[in-house]
Amino acid sequence: MKLILLFSLLLTAFLSNAEEEFDDGFDDNIDDIIIETAPPPEKNSVYGSVNFETHYNLNNNKNISSTKLLLDLTTDYKMDNGFKVNSNLKAYHDFIFYASNNYETTPSNYENELNLNELNIEGSINANLDFKIGRQIVVWGKSDSIRITDILNPLDNRAPGLIDIKNLRLGRLMSKLDYYQDNLKFSTAILHENRFSENPKFGSDFKNSADLPENTPSNGLKNTGIALSLTGEFSGYDFGVYFADTYLDKPYFKEGALQFDNRSKMLGLAYNKVVDSFLLKTEIAYFNNIKYTGLNDTKSRIDSLIGVEYTGISDGSIGYELALRKINHYDAIINTQFNNFTRQETYQHALRFTQSYLNQTLNLTAISGVFGKQGDAGGFARISLEYAIDDKLSISGGIIDYIGGSTATDAIKNNDRIFTKISYSF
Repeated sequence: MKLILLFSLLLTAFLSNAEEEFDDGFDDNIDDIIIETAPPPEKNSVYGSVNFETHYNLNNNKNISSTKLLLDLTTDYKMDNGFKVNSNLKAYHDFIFYASNNYETTPSNYENELNLNELNIEGSINANLDFKIGRQIVVWGKSDSIRITDILNPLDNRAPGLIDIKNLRLGRLMSKLDYYQDNLKFSTAILHENRFSENPKFGSDFKNSADLPENTPSNGLKNTGIALSLTGEFSGYDFGVYFADTYLDKPYFKEGALQFDNRSKMLGLAYNKVVDSFLLKTEIAYFNNIKYTGLNDTKSRIDSLIGVEYTGISDGSIGYELALRKINHYDAIINTQFNNFTRQETYQHALRFTQSYLNQTLNLTAISGVFGKQGDAGGFARISLEYAIDDKLSISGGIIDYIGGSTATDAIKNNDRIFTKISYSF
């Protein structure tokens, strides 16, 4: 009840602030301009990409660790009444598990995968109210490399550090309403599906211990979650206030299995502000009732983030984010193996640099993500190049270095690899 009351107070405060700022915000006639100049939308569209990707390990005896053919297919169909049906299908086959290789076993779901990541219908009920029902992706928060309030969709974490978060999100079945008023959007979502992140499996480069049985909550009515948000975009700044009551993507060990019934309420706030060529970011979230292995009571946790991005570089940018996760009323038993040796305070840093060359056909990305107050608890550093040969064909490649420094990161520090990809877009 206290969380709901606090959320209501924040909601009222931001609504008051928004009304004061509107006159200095967007042009009243911008929608009319877009309607007059934009070409008529196509009724149907099918697009996506076919990719061939391979990894070569540098510091262990696995050599080629992936030779994968991937399909990413998106379809949009607009109905006569204006409603739209969207879908996204992801599929792959990894040939490394077909031929002779240095792997003793095929990790579960690593050889083939067919993932209907999104399937939903959306439309407008009136000029201010939209709906979207089905499996979908909803992004919360303002940070790019570290998740604080962005908790609604799980991630595919099976190859840590290799892919940006924006391409890792897994769809989740929910029913969402969006109400627009001037520069504000109020959203409410019913979370029907309890879907959790895909983490490394036994036999892969990133896990050498046996997979444990998992008990996950059913998708029945009693396990349905709820999510509320208020976001606003104004001249020079934007914000988001978030509340969710759902199962966290953090299992604990009990009775011989990983238990995923870790239900918590989250209240969060995100704020971005532009100052000259700098984008300043901040996020904070409070979680209650978090269960840990070996504890009878629950703990609360506060996650916070500050960040800055500089865009004054021609065709480039550099950004830094720092996150701190702090467990309240800490118990030393949390710093054990079944709790991943989690300390009371966990620091995470992300430094990212991007630069485009040759009329933006050649793109460089360099990113480092490390843990520890001084960045000394391990993580990764990745650098990659992507070159667009033409509108449809591109090639990319790079190298990732896994850095040790803690029990968790030392276990994977020898998985450094070179990766390449050829992509055909259609």
